[in-house]
Amino acid sequence: MNKFVSKRNTDASHYKDNRAQVELLYSIVAVVILIAFSLYFEVDFVETLYDYTREYEDWELDELIFSFLWIAIVAVIYAVRRVIDIIDLNKTNAYNANHDSLTGLPNRGFAQYLMGKMLHRANRGNHSVAVIFLDLNEFKNINDSFGHDHGDLLIKKIGHRLSSTIRGEEVVSRLGGDEFLIIAEFSDGINPLEPLIERIKECTKEPFDIFGKSISSSFSIGVAASPEHGTSVNSLLVAADTAMYEAKRNKDSPVFYYTNEIGERNKEYLKLSSNLKSAIINKDLYLVFQPIVNTYSGKVEGYEALTRWELNGNSINPERIISIAENIGLSEAFFCWLINTALEESALFKMPEQFISINVTVKQFLSENFLPIMEDAISKYKNTIINLEITESSILADYDKAINTIRRLKKLGIKVMIDDFGTGYSSLGRLRDLDIDKIKIDKSFLVDVVRINMKEIAQ
Repeated sequence: MNKFVSKRNTDASHYKDNRAQVELLYSIVAVVILIAFSLYFEVDFVETLYDYTREYEDWELDELIFSFLWIAIVAVIYAVRRVIDIIDLNKTNAYNANHDSLTGLPNRGFAQYLMGKMLHRANRGNHSVAVIFLDLNEFKNINDSFGHDHGDLLIKKIGHRLSSTIRGEEVVSRLGGDEFLIIAEFSDGINPLEPLIERIKECTKEPFDIFGKSISSSFSIGVAASPEHGTSVNSLLVAADTAMYEAKRNKDSPVFYYTNEIGERNKEYLKLSSNLKSAIINKDLYLVFQPIVNTYSGKVEGYEALTRWELNGNSINPERIISIAENIGLSEAFFCWLINTALEESALFKMPEQFISINVTVKQFLSENFLPIMEDAISKYKNTIINLEITESSILADYDKAINTIRRLKKLGIKVMIDDFGTGYSSLGRLRDLDIDKIKIDKSFLVDVVRINMKEIAQ
């Protein structure tokens, strides 16, 4: 058991018995010290007082003095008890300040303090510190499906399993929410961490009994180590956190070891995220319009609006722009800019019978504000023919909502096209329900059809 993790005493009567014994002992010691102190320094005074009481014995001064002594003793005992109360309160406050209230594990602040001590030892010696960032998968779904009481109990039980699996100087901490942290010292490269990683994965192999329900869970695990990935508390936490998110994105393996290449890529991503927000607000993004030509007639039937962004002389990939916008919560703001800018600028050069085509992502299509944004744009540019290209995955994500949304778009006079048809699992029969104007068949689908036909011809 981790020596840094304090255990709470659940036996209240045992605690009270111990407290009473301590108070009695302290009180006796205090009284003895008080008497010894008085006798040692005030012997003459005591002798004088004794002679005085004998001389005026009829005054019964000895009873008064005895009473005052008892009052002094009681006062000392009371003072001792109050001092013990203050000590206990300080201990409780210190524990609560450093530990998570739900699991009893060290919290983020205490974990950082312990990590700092480990790094200090590591920098002086010939060993390293590993930081293992754990994030519980699908925890939000568990909370939403069963309630927060189930989620809290799951976190508590996971914390217990983790604290039971660590050894020696290893430290397990709960950072908050569904995130845990394990810190370990090692000296022979990163391979000695493999047994620890396996022990961590073992913690979630068996399902958890949560109020009679069997709930399974798993971790996404990010690993970073000093000095390769940082020598400070903050740098190692950032590295391990970055590695954990890579593990979440990588479905093939739940564990990801931080690399400097990933770190540079993450820094670039954060830089782009920061700049994209201001780019949308300041309208630093721009559109190019690609002609859509009818191959039979050679006529330009419309234009496809494509997003472009130049940052420090570099052209940012449109797919990356959209991905970042969605990850940082700017999906709706980006789409609002896109649709309004496309309609405004295309009106300056295209013919009335030509359409303007705009790509819509899954998140944009399923957004609650998607239709209001479209209705607002249509009200401003009433004579524009709009062709929205939605992906097959947008339909599959919520089929009933997709049908309703497409019907409302059609009422607004907007044409709808399925992009990359054949990459999902939708059937041709469903197209009748969707009332689609056109479909773009994915290249890979056509290649497979040709390959099958060639095989049949060969046979």
